[in-house]
Amino acid sequence: MQIRYIISFFACSISIMATSCAPVMNQRHVAKLNSLTNSYCEPTVSYTPQFDSWVDLKGGKEQRVDMPAHDEIICRILGITNYIAALKAIQINGSKGNSGPASEYRQIISQRLILAQTQLGAVAAELDCEGERAEMAANYLDELNSKRNTRLTVASVISGALTTVATALISKSSVQNTVGITGGLFSAGLGALTINPKGKQIAFNHQRNLLRNIWTGNDQSTDYPVFIWRMLQEKALSNTGKVTLASSIKNRWIQFELDGKSNDPMEQLLFGKGGMYKASDLHARSAMLNQLQSTIRSLHQDLASVVAMVSVL
Repeated sequence: MQIRYIISFFACSISIMATSCAPVMNQRHVAKLNSLTNSYCEPTVSYTPQFDSWVDLKGGKEQRVDMPAHDEIICRILGITNYIAALKAIQINGSKGNSGPASEYRQIISQRLILAQTQLGAVAAELDCEGERAEMAANYLDELNSKRNTRLTVASVISGALTTVATALISKSSVQNTVGITGGLFSAGLGALTINPKGKQIAFNHQRNLLRNIWTGNDQSTDYPVFIWRMLQEKALSNTGKVTLASSIKNRWIQFELDGKSNDPMEQLLFGKGGMYKASDLHARSAMLNQLQSTIRSLHQDLASVVAMVSVL
């Protein structure tokens, strides 16, 4: 009789464990995860133009123009310094501001500024989309892990109750002690799983990874428009003026997302082509994408002063 109680107890325990921890997903879950596995945020056409930088179509040596150093850097990257110099020369000489050459120069300047603003918006939109994709996957895994922990908690409670009942029904003290100890350890094990759960994982791919070039610090990037990448490489455009915007972003990632230390597996996951992500990894990736997006959007502030200067020419 006592042996039968023990067998029944362990049969119930095994059943509880199987119900609580089995990583079985129905077709609805699989369909949701598959929809997030591969990126749907990549642009259908490349941002990068056929030429490697904007050049001043007037040719010749770049002229000096009396303007703030900040604006001068942006004009140099856009390749419009000579056009602005030519427009100012027309004004100084008293020529008509709506003359043929002046209109042509203004058109070229406007086209460069509009293209720059459009590229900033396009990259920011891609980062926003990738950030939301990572956050959706993270939230989905959080939900699955939460349900798992709930089942483990319920299983722990039931296990404790079964242990109490079993020890009350068993009269032999040695068997009673064995069942009590076993049940206690089993309940404690279930409780420990809820405290430090490994959690579920998802295959999350990003063949095109806008975080990669920021991390590696390459001088050139095929993932970003030339204008944006060169802006990110200018120290003078950062608040301190001592590090580039790209380096500043990387330093924040190291401090806040990687806890200030090197972590090769994590780096390969975040800055490579993807892999098996836990919810915490996806939350970290989402945060990094959002930080980068904020920096990209802030470049509109740098363009604003140039637009204001050009508007009065």
